[in-house]
Amino acid sequence: MRSMLLRFGRPSGRDGGFRRLTFQRQLSILFSLGVLCMALLASVASSWLGGRQVKETMMKQSAGAASSLASQSTLALLSASADNAAEAMRATLALPGVLGVGLHKADGRPLASRGQAPSIQPDQHWEDARPSEAFVEAETDETWQFIAPVWTKPAATPFDVVESSPEFLGYVRVVHSKAALTAAMANIFFVNLLSSFFFAGVFLLLVRVLAKRLTRPLTDLADAMTRAERGEANVRAEVDGPQDLRVMAQVFNSMIAVLQERGDELAGHRDRLEELVRKRTQELHTAKDRAEVANQAKSAFLARMSHELRTPLNAILGYAQLLKMDRSLGERQLHGVETIHSSGEHLLMLIVDILDLSQIEAGKTELHPSPLQLQPFLRGIVDIVRIRVEEKRLGFDLRCDAGLPAAVLVDEKRLRQVLLNLLSNAIKFTEAGQVSLAVALLTDDAGATETALGRVRLRFEVSDTGAGIAQNEVARIFEPFEQAGDARSRAAGTGLGLAICRQLVRLMGGEVLVDSVLQQGSRFWFDLTLPVQEVSQPPASTSALSDDIQGYEGARRKVLVVDDVAANRTMLVDMLSGLGFQTLEAGNGQQALAQVRAEAPDLVLMDQAMPMMDGQQATRLLRQTYAPRSLPILALSANASAQDREQALAAGANAFLVKPVMRAALLTEIGQCLGLTWVSHDQNL
Repeated sequence: MRSMLLRFGRPSGRDGGFRRLTFQRQLSILFSLGVLCMALLASVASSWLGGRQVKETMMKQSAGAASSLASQSTLALLSASADNAAEAMRATLALPGVLGVGLHKADGRPLASRGQAPSIQPDQHWEDARPSEAFVEAETDETWQFIAPVWTKPAATPFDVVESSPEFLGYVRVVHSKAALTAAMANIFFVNLLSSFFFAGVFLLLVRVLAKRLTRPLTDLADAMTRAERGEANVRAEVDGPQDLRVMAQVFNSMIAVLQERGDELAGHRDRLEELVRKRTQELHTAKDRAEVANQAKSAFLARMSHELRTPLNAILGYAQLLKMDRSLGERQLHGVETIHSSGEHLLMLIVDILDLSQIEAGKTELHPSPLQLQPFLRGIVDIVRIRVEEKRLGFDLRCDAGLPAAVLVDEKRLRQVLLNLLSNAIKFTEAGQVSLAVALLTDDAGATETALGRVRLRFEVSDTGAGIAQNEVARIFEPFEQAGDARSRAAGTGLGLAICRQLVRLMGGEVLVDSVLQQGSRFWFDLTLPVQEVSQPPASTSALSDDIQGYEGARRKVLVVDDVAANRTMLVDMLSGLGFQTLEAGNGQQALAQVRAEAPDLVLMDQAMPMMDGQQATRLLRQTYAPRSLPILALSANASAQDREQALAAGANAFLVKPVMRAALLTEIGQCLGLTWVSHDQNL
């Protein structure tokens, strides 16, 4: 429809001005130009024919006047007296258009002349021929010059033996003006032109009336198309005019009817679809709200459970660490303490895994990349797993490509968590043989190991010679709470490790893959593309303090322990008192403020969740008086989320430790805040 509209009434911008006009105007202009051209041509042709006839008539008249003068000049030439032809010359000169007359002898000498002299030098060649009739001697744009010969006419007598011949006496020259011819031709042209334009105007008027009648159906059809294009409903074209236009109008009406029917159907479908979308959107919003409420409830429940489980674990693991330092314990007693400590760590790992999986599923896990030196990092991984490897008397192999970069940008905590989990599984399911960790530098198709953006692709691979995994179990081992292997090995884990590993590796841009053969071993690997980092200085030592720390050098320091749980306070007091610290206790934030004002401690261990006044509020009040260096505050919390850490640090804490508090981590932070030099048992010896 739109193309038809453009064709009849709305041409594109590339068309000329003529095509922008309506069909009626185009038709009128074409007919007008054609009729005017025909009228002009007809006028010119008629004027040319009329002028030719007038010219022939005037030339005959002029030739007749010259012949008449010649017949009256015979006596003057015979007598060589101009007076005998004076009257005839005056009469000829008085004729309309005659400008001048002349009488010449046979030898061409003038006998008499009156009026205008000839404008063209006479041509005497005609004298040899001596014509008998008048003729045009010369012609200019303004005049004709006629010559009429004068002959004697001898009369026949009965006495003549030989017939006498005419004698050439001379000739007359008549100069005749063309002004009358020019005026006559102009009159003829203008009369013909006016007549032609008059009849052309009448014809154009009739053509306009006819064109209007012919184009009215087209105009009505174009108008109907325009209204249809604007979106008007129930548009119909009037069926009128010639047969072709009637057919076009009928086809247009049929097309509009079909389009309107389809439009009504589409509108109905659209309304039903909008209603369906609205219902589904409402259902999705409801489901989303319910899912968010359930997710918040689950997160709140897990956070609460984490807090409730970490609080008693803090005392259990704390005292287990203190008892392990007691050198008076027997071997059986020390084994029992080790069992308590390892069981507590296992329970803590279970709590951490559940929280990690919950945060990953909720999309709340974020990566925190930092420069990591690969060789020290990998050696630390080996040191952690070496004890378990040696306990099971397994072989362990660390293989690193020679071209590994010194440092890369990666989340160290999450990469360590993934590698330790894979290595722990490999050790757990291997009873004999070897466990290996390999880090390889991958190359691209061109053999390059580093891209133009300064990135490398590393493959981390953990392999073992253990029990292996059946092919029908490979797909489900990455599901939460799913495990492979026999009942004994399954009972030793939670089934969350591989699920967490896969999600963490995906966050880092890789994918955990597995290749395993039952009773031959398994191979887990993943590839990461990591930015290369420059190493400006050797890494600071991150090794934990030894378990035989007995004290510190220098004056005794005073530490305030703030916790609403008495068992936690007692455990920390016992841990610090054994190292030579003076300890103070407070059960909430208000008591802590009072103790700081009264006793001026050197450092505060501040629990975060307490009644009456929590740790964050107490920390903010202390920071109004004490700067972080003058009174260091270590925040302790059983809530291990990143948000809790950020809030504690924002309130003014120097550092944040998660319960259960590990002795080595606590002493490291205390040593950094107070600038202590630790003394071990070996040094005392």
